[in-house]
Amino acid sequence: MYLQKKAQAIENLFSLMKALSAPETVQFFDEAYNNCSIRYGDLKKQLAEDVVKFTTPLRERILELLQDDVYIRKVVNMGKEKAHASASKTVKEVREIIGFKEF
Repeated sequence: MYLQKKAQAIENLFSLMKALSAPETVQFFDEAYNNCSIRYGDLKKQLAEDVVKFTTPLRERILELLQDDVYIRKVVNMGKEKAHASASKTVKEVREIIGFKEF
């Protein structure tokens, strides 16, 4: 079977499709592209559907977490504590390097 070289824009769409779509969908569109029986818009429409299908559970989980104020406060506080510990260590190391002594 002759494999047609894909233009960069098409190759980008196929890269996204390989990451997000079912293998049989990728195979169908690859074959259709290689035998010139597909329109560019058909590929984009399928990819859009697959992106929505892939991201819907993520979006639903984000919306769920946004409703949980206790969880959000807990995550913010954990981040604050980690940032403070990291910053304190960095400041201490910098002071030692430049020879700054604490009084």
